[in-house]
Amino acid sequence: MRAWLLITTLAALGASGAHAQDSASRSVGAPNRGRLENGVLLRGTDAVMLQRGSNQWGTNELVGLVERASARLQAQEPGPRLLVGDLSSRRGGRLRPHSSHQNGRDADLGLFVTDQDGQAIEPPRFLELDQYACASERGVAYCFDPRRTFLFITALLEDSITRVQWILIAADLRQRILAAGRRLDVSPELLARVETATEPRDGSESHRSHLHVRILCPEDDVPRCQEHTVSRRRPAASSRQRARARRARRAAARRRARQN
Repeated sequence: MRAWLLITTLAALGASGAHAQDSASRSVGAPNRGRLENGVLLRGTDAVMLQRGSNQWGTNELVGLVERASARLQAQEPGPRLLVGDLSSRRGGRLRPHSSHQNGRDADLGLFVTDQDGQAIEPPRFLELDQYACASERGVAYCFDPRRTFLFITALLEDSITRVQWILIAADLRQRILAAGRRLDVSPELLARVETATEPRDGSESHRSHLHVRILCPEDDVPRCQEHTVSRRRPAASSRQRARARRARRAAARRRARQN
């Protein structure tokens, strides 16, 4: 069994390495105002399970990262597959209901869970965890597995090809992940890396069913790729637009005066 898993892992690593070497994909623009060129489709494997109805297109670097990290986890500790939700659409751009996920650098990756007896199992979909870090689906109880989630996050952060920018996760779930890392007696340096990558930021608290992982712009995609989101505030109105608005207000006031 372990030999088979090792072969599977090496195959996944080789395939994702080919992604990186033959990188034809391009992340263009910002995560919330961008597009994806020559995107790569993430496919289900012995380590990856795709959530129905999701869009799984990304840059070579993002798809390769998910493949490598999930394969490493399976080799390290065989168990449930990683459940993957949205990455980006085939050509990027707006992907509802997300405000980001537009240029192939964002991925929604499921949290690992156990059953009520503490046995690791695969969830049927992303499950919103309550204050006790548990959820119920069709009479089946699921509870957060911070240990396996910690191991997966370390696989993401220690990847030798793709660099993670940050990971969104609700604060209380983050604390469970960090506590699991301390119990594993990992190096202070690795624990600090997980702590930094998952530190609370805008949007963290809404992530109770999955990790939102964003990678840094691939070197080949700079400067067309922008690391950070851009403001969506409306541009200031021109003087002509302001004058038109004043005329409309005056006309409306005259109509009200005639009616009175």
